[in-house]
Amino acid sequence: MVAADAVAGNLTRYTVHIRKDEGRSMLELVFEGTANWKSGTECDLTVKGKHIVTVSPPPEFGGKKGYCVPEEIFAASLASCMNTLFLLIAKNSNLKLENLETEAILKMSAEGIEKLIFTNIHFNMKVKLAKDDERERKKANRCFEIAQKICPLRQSWGENVPITFELNFQ
Repeated sequence: MVAADAVAGNLTRYTVHIRKDEGRSMLELVFEGTANWKSGTECDLTVKGKHIVTVSPPPEFGGKKGYCVPEEIFAASLASCMNTLFLLIAKNSNLKLENLETEAILKMSAEGIEKLIFTNIHFNMKVKLAKDDERERKKANRCFEIAQKICPLRQSWGENVPITFELNFQ
């Protein structure tokens, strides 16, 4: 089944599956992206048929200098995920924001090309409240706590990869 959602005037498509898990129905969303080899070590990343960026591994692994590396795109995607999650919670909490910026910092251990392991993910969220007072800061902190708790990455990876969060007010 394909579900569609109007977002900013565009039609966004993703695949939805309903599956049974221990007697209860679960909604499963399937998101897709494509990497097409361009030349050398460069690949074009495509989402919904649109070219997003060309990536290459770091020069230390034979890639070309000057390109984004796939892990940077992964970090930006994770930051976007946390931003969206916080914004949804803030909206449901009637928390008005002027700005929200999330930086994701991924750390990876490399024991040669054959063993690359994510060892830590840190989210640094910077929020500017529409009304910066004690009541709104408490509300923002509560939204932040909920976002940490329901973070899909944390729920998926558990404690195998430590995930830390930081909230700063601008």
